Amino acid sequence: MSEYIDPKALVARLNEPSPPLVVDVRIGQIGQIPGAIHVPVLDLEDKPHEWDRLRDVVVFCQFGKGASEYAAEVLEEQGFEHVWKLRGGMDGWNDYWRRSLNNDR
Repeated sequence: MSEYIDPKALVARLNEPSPPLVVDVRIGQIGQIPGAIHVPVLDLEDKPHEWDRLRDVVVFCQFGKGASEYAAEVLEEQGFEHVWKLRGGMDGWNDYWRRSLNNDR
């Protein structure tokens, strides 16, 4: 069963030698997480992807509910063992960076 990862933890994981695969499952994209690939949630269901099933995968949508929860379920059904949902989605990611920038001033 997938769990949530918060934006701060994801930033740390992205700087590791073996970072997770980050998948944007939104239909439309406004903003992006560096290095993320875009696969709309319905495309995940239509055809299994040839990603490493043992690699950590982080999925995100706009708000961190709905589409990312469904995408995590689909990937787990396809045999992915380590699936995470980004807490707050793209909105949570943007909020994290706004707070970080304000704290640097």
